[in-house]
Amino acid sequence: MMMNAAEAQLAAERVMARCDMLAAISESPDQLTRVYLSPEHLRANAQVGEWMAQAGMRVWQDEVGNICGRYEGASDGAPALLLGSHLDTVRNAGRYDGMLGVLTAIETVQWLHQQRQRLPLAIEIVGFGDEEGTRFGITLLGSRGVAGSWPESWTTHPDGNGITVAQAMADVGLDAGAIPRAARDLNDIVAYLELHIEQGPCLEQEGLALGVVTAINGARRLRCRFTGEAGHAGTVPMTHRKDALAAAAEWMVFIEATTREQDPQLVATVGTLNCAPGAVNVIPGEVTLSLDVRGPQDLPLERLLSSLLTQAEAIALRRGLRLSENFVRDHFAAPLRQRLKAMKIEKALYDETNLQALIQHCSLKLCRDFSARDRLFLQIFMKYGLMQRQPAMFNERQLAWLQQKYEREAAMDVILHWQKRCHLAPHISEAEFWTLLFSLIHAPAPDALDHPCSQRLMQATRQLVAAFEQLAELRFDEPEELTEQLYTHLAQALDRAHFSIGIDNSVALDVTKLYPRLLRTTQQALSDFETAYDLRFSQEEVSLIAVIFGAWLMQENALQEKQVLLLTGDNARLEQQIEQQIREISLLPINIKYQEMSDFQREGAPREIALVISPYATSLPLYSPPLIHAELPLSEHQQQRIRALLEA
Repeated sequence: MMMNAAEAQLAAERVMARCDMLAAISESPDQLTRVYLSPEHLRANAQVGEWMAQAGMRVWQDEVGNICGRYEGASDGAPALLLGSHLDTVRNAGRYDGMLGVLTAIETVQWLHQQRQRLPLAIEIVGFGDEEGTRFGITLLGSRGVAGSWPESWTTHPDGNGITVAQAMADVGLDAGAIPRAARDLNDIVAYLELHIEQGPCLEQEGLALGVVTAINGARRLRCRFTGEAGHAGTVPMTHRKDALAAAAEWMVFIEATTREQDPQLVATVGTLNCAPGAVNVIPGEVTLSLDVRGPQDLPLERLLSSLLTQAEAIALRRGLRLSENFVRDHFAAPLRQRLKAMKIEKALYDETNLQALIQHCSLKLCRDFSARDRLFLQIFMKYGLMQRQPAMFNERQLAWLQQKYEREAAMDVILHWQKRCHLAPHISEAEFWTLLFSLIHAPAPDALDHPCSQRLMQATRQLVAAFEQLAELRFDEPEELTEQLYTHLAQALDRAHFSIGIDNSVALDVTKLYPRLLRTTQQALSDFETAYDLRFSQEEVSLIAVIFGAWLMQENALQEKQVLLLTGDNARLEQQIEQQIREISLLPINIKYQEMSDFQREGAPREIALVISPYATSLPLYSPPLIHAELPLSEHQQQRIRALLEA
């Protein structure tokens, strides 16, 4: 027996009307938001329970806040077919997400009740109280209550206002201690069936009204926090920044690109991003973002998630940032322990107390105080290192570089410690990896020059500063302070150069275009330094060094970046050539603005302009900064005058 067309039309209209009624139960009148254990959740449960009762069902709310109804079968106590979906929403939700599955199930039972039909099976409907995880950041609380798989730690999880799940349950008359009673016996449930909107474009694009699900996507959701260092946007050089938002953005691009290369059924989403301190003129010091990864099979899903998390750690390490401690501990430590246990590695070697003792030994050996975050990071990597059985892959030049480094002795202590105590010890080449890791994790201080490598680098840095002074025909007032800054930067740049560790190339593009003389002078000054270390820095690295020299020139002379106004007309190529010659005149940064000649004659130059240059004959307005009529090539007199005005 089936619904006829008229009955089906009436049922569909009632479902749509009820969706509208539920959509009105929202914490905001302008958009639909209904979260777990809120007043709106209870109102929605009451309304849905009323409709269940009208359909001839026995109704109750279970111990985790799900609204449930049962329509008995032909015999009392028959096992049940379970129908339903969720009643909670994301913020600014659609009105059919979840609710449609609950209401169509009720409508089906309503029709059976009207026809006085009883099936061999009972029908139960569940409106799950939470699927989305909007309030507490943990998902599927409703269905995991029914499945009996609630982790004990969930009851202490707080929402954004610090209210825990247990407190929120008590506020609505539920008892967190009774959560296990929500679990259903598998013998009482025959199957589960849910109607849900597609929430994607595929059926619509194919012109299909219905699709049958062949697999349920498993989901992994987590929150990650990159912590860098906030600073003023105008005074912190690009080379010294620890921008948490830039790291998060790089990871997001990696997430998108990597997931696209996987099985098309795998998807990954960054749905939220919070940036602190959140000011237009402040470098972001901390960024928190969510990651949602889904797929129908566990193994490909776990492989993708592992790849994404490893890259997050690598990005943080390369940029001198840290991942949040809880994130690292929750998503790296536990899987590593399981793997070490499976490999039958001696537990004492990865016991946290013993690992911290080994890290402290390295700290003393290196004369470096590791921060709490450094110690956690090293602890995780030591567990990972204990699992390695393949030689670390470095070429001969890289090996020679690592074997003469100050950090190698501490690295050897780590490997020898493991080899004496582990029946499956890591390969000796892991010492090279740990030498590099110790080198990258800590910026070298210019006041610790006991090792020959440090002394050699300091001497080469002093010679670099002297070479720059000679080429630029100037003298720095405090060359030793500049040398110390460059020493720290160059120590890290040498590691990047030897191991092809890339950096952001946007700085190089800007420096090449805006500061050609500064870049060329820096490149020439670096010639002997590069020869001494038998390498060539990339254009990106040279640009960063040039920025340090440029910032020091501005700082010592207490200069602001001068603004030059270039008048424009009908010869764009001429204007570009003159702009390039202007930039070649001075080592100092120049900010060139543009203004139509007619506007200049009518309105004059903006107030902050220090110098006006025109490729065209023009009359002066009533007031104007110094104006130079430029012709190609610029004469020596013009160049001297421009330089004097810019460097004044």
